[in-house]
Amino acid sequence: MANPKQALKENATGNFFVDSTCINCGVSRHYAPDVFGDTGTHAFVKRQPQSASDELAAQQALLACPVGSIGTREKRDLRAAVDSFPLEMAPSIYLNGFNHRKSWGAHSYFIQSSGGNWLIDSPRFVSPLVDKFTALGGIEYIFLTHSDDVADAHRYARRFNAKRIIHRLEAQAQNDAEIILEGESDHVIGSGRILFTPGHTRGHLMLLWNDRYLFTGDHLAWLPNLNRFGSFRDACWYSWEKQIESVDKLKVCGEVEWVFPGHGKWGRVAKGDFPAIIDRAAQSMREQ
Repeated sequence: MANPKQALKENATGNFFVDSTCINCGVSRHYAPDVFGDTGTHAFVKRQPQSASDELAAQQALLACPVGSIGTREKRDLRAAVDSFPLEMAPSIYLNGFNHRKSWGAHSYFIQSSGGNWLIDSPRFVSPLVDKFTALGGIEYIFLTHSDDVADAHRYARRFNAKRIIHRLEAQAQNDAEIILEGESDHVIGSGRILFTPGHTRGHLMLLWNDRYLFTGDHLAWLPNLNRFGSFRDACWYSWEKQIESVDKLKVCGEVEWVFPGHGKWGRVAKGDFPAIIDRAAQSMREQ
């Protein structure tokens, strides 16, 4: 829980604050960019909420913060914010909130499907999400993009008797996973196409759902400061050259309309624009 005695001096005067435990994962700015800013080393409250929507977004950021660095000086009723998760981003596609410190604040997602629901990477194992997932029909598959973001996947697998999917090269993080993929070929399960995209890590995977929704793990995200999609050069743990190749191959995903990353901001894509977006992203990566 955030400590007002450790509140950062940059915070705007008022109820919400960020304390010195912040790891600058960016989550607060993804939810409430009008409220939270970035000093380069940590988040801070740049402006107190000015409206009911600002207040809800700030509360969602508070709940999503993986290290509990966001707090309020006066007690707030958070029930509406808790109940807002998982947050529907597109038809049957949800953002889970409750980001986990073990994955350095990575986002996780939920897909509701008649062929069985999917959890994409893992949030914290918390009763409000368990109850919501149950109400939405449970979890059939837990898709793990790579070893960094497994978090509480094993707990959700046990609770819902779900099948975890991970690549062999990442399986040290979930060596008892029910489905361990091999090789570099794509794999199709229901409406999901699993893409082998090494670079950030050796066995990184992405999920293309219904050709329109791309879950990119730590591979590709919207970069608000650059106003474009791209990858994180300073967070590439295996091979930047391989990551460029993996980004470049995404040009075949011509119908993508949404990009949902683990780290970084999610983003909407105009219909038909994704191949050109990938061209620009890959070119920028080559220049870094």
